[in-house]
Parts: sequence; C-alpha cells; structure tokens
Amino acid sequence: MSWAALPSHARADGADVADRGVLLGEDEAAERVLVGGLRWIEAQLEWFEPARWEEFLPRRPFRPGPLLELLGLVRVLERAGVLPKESPLATGALDLAARVAADPSFEAGLRRADEYFPYHLNLIGLLELLGRPQPARRPVCEALLAADAGAHARPYKPVLNRLELRYFADRGGFPAPASLPGPGALLAESIAGLGPDVLQLSESETYALTHVVFYATDFGRHSLTLPGDGATARLRETVRVLLGVHLARGSLDLLAELLLCTAALDDGLGAGHLPHVGWNALARAARPDGALPSPVHRPEVLAGLDNAKAAAYVFGTCYHTTTAAVLAAAVRRQRGEYAQGSDGAHSDGVPPLPYADPGAIRSWSREVSTTARTASAAVRDAWTDQLDPLLALCVQARDPGLLAEVLHAAEHLGRADRPTPRRAAALLAAWGA
Repeated sequence: MSWAALPSHARADGADVADRGVLLGEDEAAERVLVGGLRWIEAQLEWFEPARWEEFLPRRPFRPGPLLELLGLVRVLERAGVLPKESPLATGALDLAARVAADPSFEAGLRRADEYFPYHLNLIGLLELLGRPQPARRPVCEALLAADAGAHARPYKPVLNRLELRYFADRGGFPAPASLPGPGALLAESIAGLGPDVLQLSESETYALTHVVFYATDFGRHSLTLPGDGATARLRETVRVLLGVHLARGSLDLLAELLLCTAALDDGLGAGHLPHVGWNALARAARPDGALPSPVHRPEVLAGLDNAKAAAYVFGTCYHTTTAAVLAAAVRRQRGEYAQGSDGAHSDGVPPLPYADPGAIRSWSREVSTTARTASAAVRDAWTDQLDPLLALCVQARDPGLLAEVLHAAEHLGRADRPTPRRAAALLAAWGA
C-alpha cells in the first residue's frame, strides 16, 4: 500500500471536514480565486524576469518559462475581457518578454532548435499576438520550422510534443512543417483520444491529458470533438473523475488544470458537484495575498526565510499553481459557465468528498453501505459523484482491503455494474490471483 502524505493545506481532521460542508457559491469562489490570484501576479511582476529569478532560485532549462506562462495568461485574460490591453500587468509582461527576446542569448537558444525550440517559438508568437511584432525573429523561426530543425515534427516524437508544436505554430501564424499532421489527427493519437483508464493514470499522464485539452481547445476557445460514438463524453467523464482524485489529494496544481479542462469541455449539462467543491478548495487554500501553493511549497521552509529570499521562495513555489487557477477562472468566465443555484454560501447536508486518507475513505464506505437505502436523493447523488474518484485512489494506492470496501459501497449505490467499478473489481480479483 502507498498512501502519500497530504499537503499542509489539506487536513483530514473532523473539524475541517465539517467546515467543508459550508461552501461559497461556485461563482463566488471562482471569482475570489481570479481576483486574489491576479492581484498577487501583478504584484510579483519583477520575479518573472529570468535574471531576477536566478538571484535566489535555480536556473531553469528554458530561462523565461514563467514569463511564457504569464504571456499565455495575459492573452486569455484579454480575450475574456478580464484584463485591458493597456493594464500595468499586460504592458509590464510584454516589456519583459520583448527584452528577453531581444537578448542575443535568446536567439542563440532559438537557433539551437533543441528540446526547448517550441518554447522559443511560442514566446515569439505570443509577443506578436499581443501586439509586439518581432521582425528579426520571425524569419528565423520560419526557416527553422521549414528545415524541421531538431526533428520535432517527426512521427517518432511523442504525440504531446508534436501537438504542442502544432498548436504553437498555428497560434503564432507560422507555417507548420510538412511532416507535422493537423491538430485533429494528433488529438486522435493523444492520451485524450485513446480512451485512458482513469483508474491507472499517473500524475505525469494526467498532466499530459490536461495539456492536450488546453491545446486542442485553445484554452476553451473552441469545442473538442473526438471520433467515435461517445468518445468526447467519455473524455469529459475522465476529467470529472480526475478532478475528484486530485481534489481528494489536495493537489492544487492539477485541481486548477482540471477545472480549466472542465470549463473547456463544458457541454451545458453540468459536471456534478465536484467543480463546485473544487473551486471552494482553491479559494480556501489561497494565502492571504492571493497566491496558491504548489505541491513543492513547504510552509516550514518559508518560516526560515526572510526578505527577498522569502519573496523568491513564495514566487517560485506558488506562481505556476496561481497562474493555472487564474487561467481556469478566466476560461470559466469566458465560456459563461455560471453555476445555476450555487450563488451564496450554503450548507445543504451534501456530504463532502473525503480526503485521500485511508481512514476517511473507510468511514465514507461504511456510511454509504449502511445508510444509502434511506439517504436523500441529493446525498446519494453526491456519493455517486464521489465513487469513481475514490476507486481510483484505492487502485493507485494498491490497497486491496479498502478497494473492496469502496466496491461494497458501490453495490449499495446500485453502481457496481458501471464500467469503472467493474474494472476496479477485475483489478482487485487479479491482485488476489
């Protein structure tokens, strides 16, 4: 068995579980994340400059990586009507990026066409999209693409890398290499298009899936359609279950990315109660300054730092999760995904999703098994939403005893014959073979 320790912001004690029964409205929680995170990002603008980052933090392989994320965020914020083009954040980010692109070391890195070539290309493309033309860099990008420098477009390269390159090229208006298939063909070959088993997806595979959805939808701008009957609906369900998995784990990074995918894939029919709980989890985990901690953030480490070192540590361990959460909130707003009936705080007796803790999941299973028959429809619906994420957690922890208990709860919910519980039962039987 392998149950990872929960991060510091995710406590499994009884008082915290009780607190989680009182939720902000989904719209209010998402707006709080958006406003607080955006305020923090604007206040940290200096740290997005590679040289400033490197004063206290390890040099990154692609030095302007955080700045590239910021440019992508600015584009979506402008598109969603959240950030005016002349705002201090937008102009400051573009000024920083233009200086980086003008540095001779950036062109040297671009011309190497190594594994970071797509990110060099993307930075130039985003600068141009946001109103800063790059006449000296565009011809270099086009020549390297035409020559397939670095062989990034070749069929033996990972499909996510090729889809990423295709997305960056198309978005930036660069002619794609002739050997690079179109985005639809690459989507069909990707993890999102090949029916992943939600019970057995690793963390890195989950990140790959979220990024496929980002690129295939242009961060929620376009709908996504997979070939085959029901394939798109199955992807939507996979995202819903993964959202529950990483909500239970307190993994704010993936929770934010999966909430973005939920908004990007929204079909107007709703995704159950987990997005509502997810937005509340982000709002509750935010620091007073609006930043959201990443999986590597350690409050005990921060406590031993002060002044610029403390500021650098907070930025280095919070910027990505905060950026992802603000991006998700902006996409949600852009798509008009406002939750019906979720305005205002409430406590309606709907049971919270247990954390990824064996004791909490065991208590959930036993409560469901003993009370499902007499529970209200709202409670049974919430338990049904929670079932598949809990099965995935037990499978990934290789905990046969607890998996058997959750499967027993599935029987009492009348869900034992559904695809995910059936696969979980087959794995349990194989483990005991």
